[in-house]
This record gives sequence, C-alpha cells and structure tokens, in this order.
Amino acid sequence: MGIRNKLFLIFLGTFLVLIVAASGFYYLSFVRSLDTYLDERQQSQVERLADHLGTLYQQQGSWQFLRDDPRRLKRLYWLAGDREEDKDDRGNHRHLQLLDAHKRVLIGPPAPAKYRIDVPIQDGRHTVGYLTYPDQEAIRDKLDRRFIGRQLRFALWMLSVGLGLSLLVSWLLARHLVAPILALSHHTRELQEGDYSSRLASNRRDELGTLTRQVDQLAERLDQGQQARQRWFSDIAHELRTPVAILQGELEALCDGIRPLNQENLKGLESEVAQLTHLINDLHDLALADGGNLRYQFRQEDLSSLIEDVLDSYRGAFAQREITCRTTLPDQALLQQDPVRLRQLLDNLFQNSLKYTADGGELAVSLTRQKDDTWLLTVDDSAPGVPDDALPKLFDHLYRVESSRNRRTGGAGLGLAICQRIVEAHGGTLHAQHSPLGGVHIQISLPGDAP
Repeated sequence: MGIRNKLFLIFLGTFLVLIVAASGFYYLSFVRSLDTYLDERQQSQVERLADHLGTLYQQQGSWQFLRDDPRRLKRLYWLAGDREEDKDDRGNHRHLQLLDAHKRVLIGPPAPAKYRIDVPIQDGRHTVGYLTYPDQEAIRDKLDRRFIGRQLRFALWMLSVGLGLSLLVSWLLARHLVAPILALSHHTRELQEGDYSSRLASNRRDELGTLTRQVDQLAERLDQGQQARQRWFSDIAHELRTPVAILQGELEALCDGIRPLNQENLKGLESEVAQLTHLINDLHDLALADGGNLRYQFRQEDLSSLIEDVLDSYRGAFAQREITCRTTLPDQALLQQDPVRLRQLLDNLFQNSLKYTADGGELAVSLTRQKDDTWLLTVDDSAPGVPDDALPKLFDHLYRVESSRNRRTGGAGLGLAICQRIVEAHGGTLHAQHSPLGGVHIQISLPGDAP
C-alpha cells in the first residue's frame, strides 16, 4: 500500500471517529435536554394548577365540584399552562391524578407510585390533596417518539454528509502531503539515471521544503561533479596528446631524414619524454591523493631547514632570471611531517614562482609560529598576478590562468591541486590571495602537532 493510501485511511479514520463522536454526543445531549425541558415545563404547569386548585378548594370546601365535572380539570390544566406552547399538549391532562389528603384517587387513571411525581395541594394551611403526574419516560407518546426519530435521522444525515466531506478532505490532504514526496521520488529516479539538470525549486517552508532544497543542492553538486569529471577526462586527454604529438612528429622527422639524428635532437626528445613522465606522475599522485591512498611517513623534522634546502636548489635558477629571494625563517620549526611530501609541495610552489614571475621580480618566503601553536608558511611573488575570479580555482584539477600560463612555460595545472592534498593530509589549510608584491600570496597553515 502506497503512502498516499495510508495517509488517506489515517485521515479518514480520524475524521470518522470525530464525526461519530460529535453526532452521538449531539443526539444524547439533545434527548437528555429535551426530557429535562419537558419535565420542568410540566412540573411548572402542574404546580400552577395545584395552586389554583388549592384556591378553589378553599372556596368550595371539598373536591365535589371536580367530581361532578371531571372535564373542568382539563380546562384548569390548560389555563395553567402557556396557551401558545400548549396547543399540542392538551392531551397531557389525561395522565394527571387528583388524590385526596389521604392519597386516595379521586380523578384520573391509576399509576404506579414509583413512576409518578406528587405535587401537594394546600388551602393555605393544610394539605388537602395531591396532583400526581408520571415522568416523561413513562408517558412519552407517538408524537414525542416521532420527534426524536426525526432528530435521529437528522443526526444520521449529518453523519452521512460528514462521511462525504471526510472522504473529500482526506483525499485532498493526502494528495497535498504526498505530492512533494512523489515529486522527490521522480526527481531522485532521474538522478539515479544520470540526469542532474532538473530542479524542483519548492517554496515550501516545512520539513518537506527543506528536504526538497537539500535534494536540489545534491543534484547541483552531482551536476558540477559530472561536468568536472568530463572536463577532467577532456583535459587529461588534451594534456597527454600534446607531448605525444610532439614526440611523434620528432620521431617521424628523424625517420624520414628531415632532421638529423644528433645529440641536440635526442635531448629534445628526452625533454618531451621527461615532461610526459612528469605529467603522468602528477596524475598518478593526484589520483592517489583524491582516493586517500597517497602514502605518508610522518616523523618529527625541522621544517625551517627543509625550506632552506629546497630553496637553495632553486637559487641558481632564480638568479638567472634576476629574481630576488628573501626569507624570514626561524632557527628551528619542529613538527610531525612527511618531509618527502612537503618537499614535493615546496618544489611545486617554487616552480610556479619561477615559471610565472617576470624577470627581475621578487620572491618572499616566511615561516612564523602563531599563538595557537600552528606554523604559518607564506610564499609571495611579484607580478604578474591572477584575476579575482581565478583565485578560488587555482587548486582545481588542470586549471590554468590562460593570460599568464601556456604550455611552453606552464605546467598542466596539477601542481597546486597536489599541494592542497598534501596540506590537508597534514591537517592544515591552504589559501591563495593577491600578494602585496603584485603576484600571488600562498598561505599554508600547519598544526604544530600534525599527525
């Protein structure tokens, strides 16, 4: 059974219980109120009649005037009541009994004592007789029963109308509540089939609306992931095609005798093979890092001396480009680290600065300890910089700022992505922003007690 049918039955059952309870309460309350009203009305009328009979008895001195004319009791009973309301109740006098002071029947049919109510008749000082009448349950006639039957039929009619309204309201409520669930089910089926473009865009402010927006966010993430994966495969194929095409062209030229087979041409082939190998290694490292399979060997090492060692290996290259290197390093910076991976990180950062900093520029490297015992490593280089919209994308796979990078001087755009994975594995953070020197400011925060 579907959730719509379940909700429909739940709502219908709830409404039916409420309607039956309300109808039953109305019917019982009406019947009880009617009996009470009739009893009080008749008692009031009989008491007025008793007062009038007491006055007549005092005038006549006995009950002989009623025994001689029993119909007079009917007229007196009618005169004691509300003439307008009692037009249909003129037969009620037939149930009256007139008793003497000793409760002997003078006028009226006999009635069991347990079903009658006695109203004393007084002539001012003494009780001279009694008027008795039965309760309403004992004298209820066909007219009363027909009236109560009409009320019962009205209650049943109300119950039928309530049942119809319950069916309609239950169906509408179930449809209203299940509609977003069915839409979510259809939407998730589309996501399962690989269609991430559709959105539900619900304006509801309840839990279903929150769930709908979360599913839309999931679809957005999946869509972005699919597009990124497509770009990833396309970029990998493009990056691999370039060095392979160069190698193929060089080899065909050597085979056809267009280019001589000498040391210089062989070095060119070796350079292309080295670039291709470097790209494949970077792709392999990045794949391992994304899958959490890149191995790390953590031990306590001095990060300051590691930075000096790596930077010393680049000083010659920086000097050839007339790039000034400035360092602000502590005497010692001990922390748990994988020196091989951190050396790989520093190599990527210094290679980027060497490739993209203009001749005669500047490189500034600093390492400072923060108040929370973390180590803050910053690398600043001079112009050219990167646009504002490119800063958050610098650590994406295969991303390059086209205005400053090309395949002759730039890499495949994997170095900074690998750097981010290495920093995250050390429990740190990596950010890029504009440098006051005109280039890029790379900021790395590493915990003093990194794993």
